[in-house]
Amino acid sequence: MEIRTVSGQPATDRAGAAERLGLALNTVRMFSSPAQRATRGFPAPLAERADGRDWFALADLDAYQAARPVPATPPASGDPEELVDVAGLAALRGVDPATITGYVKLSRPDWDAGRDGYLPYPDHIEPADHGHTYQWKHARAYAWVAQLRRSPGRTPGTAPTVADLEAVLAESGDTTLKNREIAAALSARLGGRPVSIQVVQRLNRKRHGHSAGDDTREHG
Repeated sequence: MEIRTVSGQPATDRAGAAERLGLALNTVRMFSSPAQRATRGFPAPLAERADGRDWFALADLDAYQAARPVPATPPASGDPEELVDVAGLAALRGVDPATITGYVKLSRPDWDAGRDGYLPYPDHIEPADHGHTYQWKHARAYAWVAQLRRSPGRTPGTAPTVADLEAVLAESGDTTLKNREIAAALSARLGGRPVSIQVVQRLNRKRHGHSAGDDTREHG
């Protein structure tokens, strides 16, 4: 985590904030956006910018962490150490397993770097005939589901629109998002519907007026 003195205070950038708070970088990007700071209570960046980046006072981040709700704990009937696979995670979330499989694809780049993605980093990974199988401890899976239920979003299954894309870009503030990060943010905004990179590309073309005659429906 990079720490430097900014505006006379020890501070870190968004990547450092994610590490200090134990959150995924994509989550910090969304929570720290101007559109979400008021509702999330996330601290505002310091007025001084360095190297073209926003910087957050460590004291503000620690105060935010202390005020965050304690994650929900698993029901007494569940073993917190029991491993939950993709199907089990889908059952906890109340969605089709294909939805969680979509989240796995979105999360892999972050997992390859050893951090949480749209899904938490798995507690157990093992090779399978076609790729890998992923499992999470029940306590972590339940906490993830509980956090999603507290997050605002649109109805699952609703197709993303150019307006959704523009809202995600606006929420990112001055942070440049990669297509896979936009896809993850759109998926969260739609309440759990996986969104592909190809959909993001089509929405971007529509946003710039390059495909005005395209069908308005998008498929992730």
